[in-house]
Amino acid sequence: MNEKGTDVLQQYDLDIIRTSRVRGAVLCETRQGSRLLKEYRGTPARLSQVQEVLAALEQYASVAVDRVIPNREGEWISLDAEQTPYVVKEWNSGRECDLTNESEVLRGVRLLAMLHKGLRQVDGTGFKKGDSLAEEYRRHTAELRRARTFVRRVRNKSEFELYMMRSFSMFFDQAEEAGRLLAEQNEKTEGGFLCHGEYSHHHILYDGEFAMVTDFMAMTRGIQVCDLYYFMRKAMEKQGFCCQTGERMIAEYDRFLPLTEADRRYLHIRFLYPEKYWKQINYYYNSNKAWIPARNTEKLKILEEQEPERKKFLDFLDRSML
Repeated sequence: MNEKGTDVLQQYDLDIIRTSRVRGAVLCETRQGSRLLKEYRGTPARLSQVQEVLAALEQYASVAVDRVIPNREGEWISLDAEQTPYVVKEWNSGRECDLTNESEVLRGVRLLAMLHKGLRQVDGTGFKKGDSLAEEYRRHTAELRRARTFVRRVRNKSEFELYMMRSFSMFFDQAEEAGRLLAEQNEKTEGGFLCHGEYSHHHILYDGEFAMVTDFMAMTRGIQVCDLYYFMRKAMEKQGFCCQTGERMIAEYDRFLPLTEADRRYLHIRFLYPEKYWKQINYYYNSNKAWIPARNTEKLKILEEQEPERKKFLDFLDRSML
C-alpha cells in the first residue's frame, strides 16, 4: 500500500486485502467489505451534518448509501503524515449506471424515488435552501442576449456562429417562456424536502442485485424533482432525447412516489429551458473566439437534430398536467 494517503488506513479497524487506485480515490477491498479512501475538502461541520442525515435515512429508506465510517478515535476525518484530511466510506465496488441501458436508468429512477421518500421523513431544517432557479434563468437568459449581440457584430462569421444565429430565436424564445412560466409558478423552496443535489449516473453504483447511491455532500433543501430532472436530462441527452424514455422514467418515479401537478409543472419548466444550448453559447462567449473546436459546432447540430423529439417530450409534459 504505497498510494498517497493510505497511511491513514492504520487508524481504522480494517482487515485490508488489497487496494487499487480509482478516480480521485483509493478503493480498499477488506474483510469487512469494500471501502473508499478519499481526500476530504469540506468542513467537519458539513460532514457531520450529512452523516446524521444518512444515519437517520436508514430507518426510512432501503437504499444503500456511502456513509463515512469513523476511525478508532471516533472521528469522521483522519489526517495523514502531511496533515491532509481523508475520509473512509462504505462503498460498492461495482460500476456506474450505464445511461445507454434503459433498465439501468429506470432502476436509477426507482432508487431516487425511494431515496426521496425516505428523505421526506428526515429533519432537514439545518440545510440551506437551494439557489433560486428564477435568478439562475434570468442570469442565463441575459448571457444568451449578450452573446447574440456580440455575434451580430461579427463580420466573417465562423460555422459555429452561423449555426448559433440560425437556431438562436427558437431556443431564446424557449428560455424566455420558461422564465415567464416560472414567475407564474411563484417558485418557492423554503420548507422543502432534502434533495441529493447532484444525482447523476456517476453517483449510482451497481454490483449485481446490489445498488448504492453516493456523494451526498451537495445535499440541499428544496424541490426534490430537481434531482429527477438532472438525472433525466443526462439520460435523455445520451439517448437522443427519446420521448418514450422520458415517459417511462416519469412513470417509474410516479409509481414509487406520486408526482403532484406542481412537480409536473416544475419538470415542464426545467425541460423547456434550453440548458444545453445555453452551456454551448456561454462557453463560446467566454472562450477564445479565434479558434472554435469543430466539436462545439457538432454539439449545436446535435441539439437541432434532437429538437423534434425534445418537442414531443415537452408536449407530453404539457398534457400530463391536464
